[in-house]
Amino acid sequence: MWKNILKGSALAALVWSVSGTLMANELTPTTFEQGLRTEAARFSKLYNISEDEALHRLTWQAAAGDVVARLREQYQGRLAGLYIEHSPTERIVVRLKGSELIPSQSYNVADERVAVEFVSGAAHTQAELQQAIATNLDTLKATFSGLQGTHTDPRTGEVVLTVLGGDEESRQMRLQVASAARQLGVPVRIRAIPVPLERQAVRGSGSLDMGCTTAFVVKRTTGTTTGVTTAAHCGPGSANYNGVDGASATLTYQSRSFTASNDEQWYTSAATEEPKFYANSTTTPRTLTGRRTQASTAVGNNFCHYGSTTGYSCGDVDATDFQPTSYTCGPASNPVPCDATWISMVPPSSGTGLACAGGDSGGPWFVSTVATGIHSAGASTGTGIGDCLLAVYQSTDRLSSLGLQLLYGP
Repeated sequence: MWKNILKGSALAALVWSVSGTLMANELTPTTFEQGLRTEAARFSKLYNISEDEALHRLTWQAAAGDVVARLREQYQGRLAGLYIEHSPTERIVVRLKGSELIPSQSYNVADERVAVEFVSGAAHTQAELQQAIATNLDTLKATFSGLQGTHTDPRTGEVVLTVLGGDEESRQMRLQVASAARQLGVPVRIRAIPVPLERQAVRGSGSLDMGCTTAFVVKRTTGTTTGVTTAAHCGPGSANYNGVDGASATLTYQSRSFTASNDEQWYTSAATEEPKFYANSTTTPRTLTGRRTQASTAVGNNFCHYGSTTGYSCGDVDATDFQPTSYTCGPASNPVPCDATWISMVPPSSGTGLACAGGDSGGPWFVSTVATGIHSAGASTGTGIGDCLLAVYQSTDRLSSLGLQLLYGP
């Protein structure tokens, strides 16, 4: 938290509006549980379940993170998909290529039973699906002129093409799916969205220095210098911070990493930085206690985010290998195709709880007091809850490219 002057990074609606599981102490019973109860209250309404059940889901997901990461590594040669199911019971499902059967497993983590179910017989590994996309991406772009992004579906073993279009365009494009599947040699599915997927930095006058949100307080991995992060596509240069609590300061630009898989930059200030961020409250910040790695993130996870335009909202992890194609990555002077390393979020499967819009770029994705990523792009029909159809963020793993790590509190 930017103490006194910059009181909290995440919820700061800035004038420049810059405004895992690697845990310091994720499962501590105080700060983490308090934040988790807030998220549980939101998800209970979205899923029409009790707050106790929602709290159990989120607590279970926190415990399952390390198991998810270990399973990815252990079965990487056969892995066709890995995802989380909440019904009829909480469990991790691991789909494997080949006929060799693996018995169900169970882990006890932080007083939670993490069940793992293995399903053998998949025709393709997830890596093979990803390679099919990479090999044929130019053809896919030519065939589907409104292609917004690609990913693999760990539940079904399909390549998913997110395309721009309404019902009529969607019907026409579905006629091309069979041809695309033959070209790729793997199953293909179309998902149509009526608005484009785009970077969400610009709003109002269109000036880049009026369109982003800050995420988390960071420190250099060597030394004691601290600062705050946002998205690199917001543009380099100093910025003025103006928080919702009346705090203000000048941020001094340090550096950025703007590549096929990275979209982050950071600033320093004369203010005192504390490891706190605002999420759902303008008066009570949360103390950052840890982060969720990309390897420990699974389709089916429930995360929340804050943007200076849309505020606090939550959604479901849709893909951990999303590749945006509606825009290029990197600076305008050196644009490059985006990698399939981004994480995409969709509205909760039984509700419309997600919001994202211009001005939200650079903002935090999190669950309770645990950082999951930094917002980069979205497809939205407006600024209200339920208007965001698709959101894209980068994992906190990417901060290491700048020689940074998150600053955690006690």
